[in-house]
Amino acid sequence: MGLTIKNILVNLFYYAFTLFAVPRVLLWLEARWDSIGRTPTGLRIIFIFLGIVGALLQLWCIILFQRVGKGTPSPAVPTNKLVTQGPYRLVRNPMNIGEVMVMLALAGWFASWMLLVYAVLAWLAFHVFIVTFEEPRHLEDFGRDYEEYKRSVNRWLPKF
Repeated sequence: MGLTIKNILVNLFYYAFTLFAVPRVLLWLEARWDSIGRTPTGLRIIFIFLGIVGALLQLWCIILFQRVGKGTPSPAVPTNKLVTQGPYRLVRNPMNIGEVMVMLALAGWFASWMLLVYAVLAWLAFHVFIVTFEEPRHLEDFGRDYEEYKRSVNRWLPKF
C-alpha cells in the first residue's frame, strides 16, 4: 500500500473518531441532560475561523509529514526524516495545536461545556504522549538533530 493511501486511511480513521464520533456522543449526552447552550452568531463566525485555521494547520502538517518526512502523523507509520519546515520552525507540535483549535471551535460553535472539557483533556493527553513517547522516540531516531531542534524550538508556544 502506498504512503498516500496509508496517510489518507490513518487520518480518516483518526479524525472520524476524534472530531466526529466523540464530539457527537458528547453533544448527545448534553442534549439528554438538557445542558446545551446557544452561541451568538457573531461568536460563531470567530469559531468558524478558528476551526478553519486549525484544520488547515493540520493539513499542512500532514502534507509535510508525507513529502518531507516520508511518513504519516501516526506512530504506526512514522516519518523517516525529522520535519522542521513550515509551522515546525515555530513550534514542535503544530499538528496537535491545530487539532485543539478545531476542538475548541466545535466547543464554541455548539456552546458545549463537554466539548470544552474534551479539548482540554485532549491537549493534556497530547502533552503526556509527546513527553513520554514521542520525544524519546525522536531522540532515538534522529539523535543530535532532534536535540538541537528541541533546544531551538518550543514544544507548545511559538518562538519567533
